Amino acid sequence: MAGDDIGHQEARRLVQEGRILPLAAILDGVGQKVPGEVLEVELEFDDGTYVYELKILGRNGRVQEVEVDAPSGTILKIEDDD
Repeated sequence: MAGDDIGHQEARRLVQEGRILPLAAILDGVGQKVPGEVLEVELEFDDGTYVYELKILGRNGRVQEVEVDAPSGTILKIEDDD
């Protein structure tokens, strides 16, 4: 995904305005589908919507990239990170 990265202050404002879910809620939902250690989190604006992009070290030792719709928490994509 090649969107514009969102900074901490803007992310906080978006959460306060109810435009995106807080990171804690996203991590709870993703952790149920992709258990493991979160290595990296980015919030991006791409194609007119906000998307959380996470890199997770799975229990199998592989790193997976997970894209989540920030307003709804819906997982959009799970793929192995090369």
